Amino acid sequence: YFVNRQSKKIFTWYEQETSTNELFNGRLHLVENHPEFGRASVNLTAIRESDQGWYHCQVSFPNRSPSVRNNGTAYHLAVQGGSLIRIPPVNQTIQEGQTAFFHCVMKYPDNSQASWYKDGVLLQEVQDLVRRSYMGPDGSLSIDPTMMSDLGEYECKVRNSEGELQTAKAFLNIQYKAKVIYAPPEVYLPYGQPAVLDCHFRANPPLKNLRWEKDGLLFDSYNVPGVFYKMNGSLFFAKVDENHAGSYTCTPYNDLGTDGPSPVISVIVLRPPIFSVTPK
Repeated sequence: YFVNRQSKKIFTWYEQETSTNELFNGRLHLVENHPEFGRASVNLTAIRESDQGWYHCQVSFPNRSPSVRNNGTAYHLAVQGGSLIRIPPVNQTIQEGQTAFFHCVMKYPDNSQASWYKDGVLLQEVQDLVRRSYMGPDGSLSIDPTMMSDLGEYECKVRNSEGELQTAKAFLNIQYKAKVIYAPPEVYLPYGQPAVLDCHFRANPPLKNLRWEKDGLLFDSYNVPGVFYKMNGSLFFAKVDENHAGSYTCTPYNDLGTDGPSPVISVIVLRPPIFSVTPK
């Protein structure tokens, strides 16, 4: 199955695998599990003025001769509006450190002005981000290098000299190795009481595994009575005793790997105060 636009193949679907023309990459997808549409229906997002034209879907049979028969349906797409933005931004997913690029090509750059917002805040007010970003003369935005804090919704606003305004939004998903973001040098646990030892991390894609070490050796809570893993990877001590004191490190992992172990966390077990001399 494939989709043609003005005699050019822009989308193919064969044995559950899809491929998309560069101009439609990230914007053209199969419509899945929708009762009102056929299995070969597609969804086009982030419409551009240049998308206007005739589209033709056709079924082919690679193992038959001839492979293509006179079948399929033609559709005409008329794009209305778009008076100020010629090419809007598109959602994208990249890894931390790579360059992010958002189109916001102004139709009339000579009498229009573009501005960018992140999560509703003017980009110039996001100090950490503005130092790594650049807006081209056509209104497009690039961020290099990207950081995990750049994840969010970006909005381009174009206003012309007559006061007309057009906006377009796209989401930037930043993926990175699982990393520890904070580790206290010392943690005090109360003797004889329940307690939790946390590993403060971030991960995108989500966490898959978390490894604890104690005094340089693997700490497996399944082999230590009274110690359990919580859903977020923290260690839960049902009843703290002196055997739980030591030097701990945690290492989070996701599909991209790990950024390394945490600094050493010294766990100190504190007993409740007692009288050294009792009154007479």
